[in-house]
Amino acid sequence: MRRLFVMMGILGLAICMITAVAPAPATAITAEEMLEDPTLEARARALSKELRCLVCQNQSIDDSDAELAQDLRREVRSQLLAGADDDAILENVRSKYGDYVLLRPPVTTGTYLLWFSPVVIVAIGGAILFIAWRNRSRRPSEPAVDASADITADTTANPANGPVTDTISNPGTDSPQTPPDRLMMIAVGALILAGSLGLYLMLGRADLADQPLANRQSEIAAATAEVTAAQTTAAANLEAAQAQVTANPNSVAEWLNLAMAATAAGDSPTEIAALEQALAITDGDSAIKAMLAEALSRAANGQITIPARALIAEALTANSDEPRALFLSGLAAYQDEDYAKAVAIWQRLQAISTPDAPWFTLLGENIDDAATKGGISLPSISAGPSAADVAAAAEMNATDRQAMIETMVAGLAERLADNPDDADGWLRLARAYDVLGRPIDSAKAFINAGDAAPTSIDTQITALEYVASNAVGDGLTDAIDRLLARMARLDPDRLELLFFSGHFARERGDVALAAQNWQRLIDKLPTDSPFTAELQEAIASLNSDK
Repeated sequence: MRRLFVMMGILGLAICMITAVAPAPATAITAEEMLEDPTLEARARALSKELRCLVCQNQSIDDSDAELAQDLRREVRSQLLAGADDDAILENVRSKYGDYVLLRPPVTTGTYLLWFSPVVIVAIGGAILFIAWRNRSRRPSEPAVDASADITADTTANPANGPVTDTISNPGTDSPQTPPDRLMMIAVGALILAGSLGLYLMLGRADLADQPLANRQSEIAAATAEVTAAQTTAAANLEAAQAQVTANPNSVAEWLNLAMAATAAGDSPTEIAALEQALAITDGDSAIKAMLAEALSRAANGQITIPARALIAEALTANSDEPRALFLSGLAAYQDEDYAKAVAIWQRLQAISTPDAPWFTLLGENIDDAATKGGISLPSISAGPSAADVAAAAEMNATDRQAMIETMVAGLAERLADNPDDADGWLRLARAYDVLGRPIDSAKAFINAGDAAPTSIDTQITALEYVASNAVGDGLTDAIDRLLARMARLDPDRLELLFFSGHFARERGDVALAAQNWQRLIDKLPTDSPFTAELQEAIASLNSDK
């Protein structure tokens, strides 16, 4: 029955939750690449920051939009899914692409010369200059003499060979010898030039092959072929989607399928046109408005444009918990440098998202980034675990990880007891209880969230959806009636109200009221809704039980 609720009247929402979330302010990774497991995704992001893009200027693959960087990110995630640990993944990548792929390469015999030879050359040159300066400072002063005179010193005669005479040239006259200081300078210069020339001949000549790409031409060719095949497939899918729309021009699903195919093919005009047509058919569905806002922003190179902002505002007016609209609204505030607003909006989205949502880790990083730029203190009662917390948990064994989660949840529950009006906090606690396998506690926390936000119809719907889908309504009759009454006051025409009224009426044995509400729901659904038949079967089953 949960699928009936999720899909009724909001077909675009289901597709919205599956497709890509808008890009983060400062990362190249897309939501399509992200792993569903937030723990694995946190590890993948950490590893990506350790690996160099092979075709960029000193940039990590986490920050690079290059196709080869995307290829490496996919390779890392594939190894994570296969169960490899972080050290093994880094070693596998290094063995395939060489030390260059590591942003922090190890010091080996092959890198000693490159890293330390400049230091050695400078040290030797400095030592030579120091010795020359010291020798010069210690040279004894010589008496002044007549520049034109020669000083002749007669030594004692050698009885065998006759007298020996030593002639000392006047130091003031020209000498064929080169001064020692000049010799030192020449030696230093020659040494530096020789060292530089040696490094150039080994590593920097123009005729040397590019590194590290020279040794991986086959990998590059394979990656190129893969990209070409993906582009060919995307073009074929786009052509097929266009044919389906032509055959079924009134089908919302076909227009949304065309929009997604156009996104994959990089055809923004077709994507926007398809979403506009889907929006017209659904008479302004909030999820499709958010999708159109994202498409307009993507076409503007990620900038949230004025038309996109108008669509976001309309989507949030209709559904304050619409996830894509919330993300884009936070991104708009971030681009306006209103970091406090961005943090508040993204924390709201974080509170209503499940921990295994594909954007959960990325959202936490965006919040941290906005808080840093805005000088905002992040600790709050409803904040979820940071990317660092997720990464730390990934290193724990199952028992320790469970104990850590239990401790965090217990602390959150205690703080909420002192601050029961924090609706976001109750939502976070409810999601945590659900992950821990405590559905009764989770349902009660969702109901407390509805009580803390009595004017938010979406919070009431979230609570009712959880109770209905997990069949935990026993003992919660008064709370359920309270939530339904609020929905009726806030928006008596909401399709979800009709569904839940019928569902809980059936649970209490009032099959007539259940059939009445579900028939009203069928009357309000679009004529081509795929759920009409399912509701009709449910009504027939009720009638057969009378």
